[in-house]
Amino acid sequence: MVLATLIINALVILPVIGVLLYLYMNYSHTYWQKRGVPSTSGHWFFGNVKDAMLLRKNPSFLIGDLFLNAKPENDVYGFYMLHKPFLIIRNPELIKQVMIKDFHAFADRFFTAESRHDKLGSTNLFTIKNPEWRHLRTKITPVFTSGKMKNLFHLIVETTESMKNYLHSEVSGSKPKGIMMREVALKYTTDIISSVAFGVHVNSFDKNNEFFEKAQEGTTPTFRRTAQFLFMFFFPSISKYIGGQLLGNATDYFRSVFWDSMENREMSKTKRGDLIDSLIEIKSDVKDNDFKLEGDVLVSQAAIFFVAGRESSVTTICFALYELARHPIIQKRVREEILEKIKTQGLTYESVQDMKYLHQVMCETLRLYPAAPILDRVATTDYKIPGTDIVIEKGTPIYIPLCGLQRDPRYFPDPDHFDPDRFSDENKGNIKPFTYMPFGEGPRNCIGIRLGELQSTMGVITVIKDFEVSLDSTYKYGVDPHSVFLTAPHGFKLNLTKL
Repeated sequence: MVLATLIINALVILPVIGVLLYLYMNYSHTYWQKRGVPSTSGHWFFGNVKDAMLLRKNPSFLIGDLFLNAKPENDVYGFYMLHKPFLIIRNPELIKQVMIKDFHAFADRFFTAESRHDKLGSTNLFTIKNPEWRHLRTKITPVFTSGKMKNLFHLIVETTESMKNYLHSEVSGSKPKGIMMREVALKYTTDIISSVAFGVHVNSFDKNNEFFEKAQEGTTPTFRRTAQFLFMFFFPSISKYIGGQLLGNATDYFRSVFWDSMENREMSKTKRGDLIDSLIEIKSDVKDNDFKLEGDVLVSQAAIFFVAGRESSVTTICFALYELARHPIIQKRVREEILEKIKTQGLTYESVQDMKYLHQVMCETLRLYPAAPILDRVATTDYKIPGTDIVIEKGTPIYIPLCGLQRDPRYFPDPDHFDPDRFSDENKGNIKPFTYMPFGEGPRNCIGIRLGELQSTMGVITVIKDFEVSLDSTYKYGVDPHSVFLTAPHGFKLNLTKL
């Protein structure tokens, strides 16, 4: 009798809850309409991101499509993730306003890796909020000057030698050989970033290299990790309760590596000009009212540079080689320039900077495949959009989807066509400011731009100068649909033929 009553009550209550949820979600989806902002409500429950939530489509391309499908005259466009309203900025002048002129109102990212279980994810330069962010940024910026990059060039060349030797051992004769290029690029970038971020020298191309294996263990996507990143980007207020760690099960290993390196550097009193040196300086320059830069707060700076700097360059290398494989004439022109500069100047920092056409190729790759494809901010105060009656309420997430902006035919004719000449000396001046921003803009742009560009460019040079690259007909190319970031999927491979 009791069981029957419970069943009857459930049959009555559950439909009522369902109806109330339906009404609440539909009411939530009127937020932008009430404020005079162009929008579409989408699915009654998922809002505009159903395919991303069900892991059917890369969320960056999905939001990029929302950008592109809005009317040309719409400077802003509202959309919904479940019940929550988000705002897309579409006008380059307004983007400049948000990213630079009125930075004080948008100084923080919406994305956060804040977690009760992981201080490494909660206190790094990428996610931390003002004013602590500004203090950290000021201290760490000197690591990435052009002079420091020039000093690091010999390290990058040394790493490319390991990569070259590996590829030559794998590819012999005149027949094309399928190479798992994502894995090769991961090993290459691991060796560079490990030195800059953790102050240790490793060779990931050696078999059973512990550092590389731990890096893979700590960063390889799993269903849980993918879900965590989705929440970090789209529902950060919830993500801190989910658990998980920036470096996963390898956290303790990298924490140990960091402190060993820090202790050895402090004892030897030697300086290499890398991140470890800057963190030692920060550690010794803490004032009473400063953000407490100690313990895992220090480790987290190395961790985020390792994770972000490694994966972003892997994406750029893989897709640059993919586009060169698709366009043999462009590939030939790039190779000829590389070989000519090396012949006349040697492989130097200066000769790499002089490879203009190669840099055009890299810029066009970053236009089509920005590794961090969504620039996000959050309004820290109510903000009235200049020249309109629209008020962005405090706490509203602001998105600039580069997969939309950098493929907008208003700014890039025939936008899906790979055309390095967009960035030639003759044409680059025609690119409208704040329509090409693969590293962000303003005070909170990517601090590691120079290192990212240099290590990606050197990775492509190493492959193209010795090998012809072609597509593998057995492999279906595309981006990883499950990643919030824009990444080459696992198993990404290309055919290499020794020249």
